[in-house]
Amino acid sequence: MPEASLNRLATHQEFDEARPANNDDLFTEFAIADIDPDAVATQLLQEGIVSFAKSWRDLLACIELNGEALKAAVA
Repeated sequence: MPEASLNRLATHQEFDEARPANNDDLFTEFAIADIDPDAVATQLLQEGIVSFAKSWRDLLACIELNGEALKAAVA
């Protein structure tokens, strides 16, 4: 979850509004809105994988860049 979202939740300090009373209510609302929960879960998983892979590549690039700078400074 993005840090900004976590901060908003932390300052709100009431989590009951952030989740349904029970899952049956949620799935009923999904059905009324013609939303496929399996499709939502699949999309979230795929987006999470893409986001993680990008962050991982960014981290490796940062490590490589800083590693090269450290090697140059020591040489």
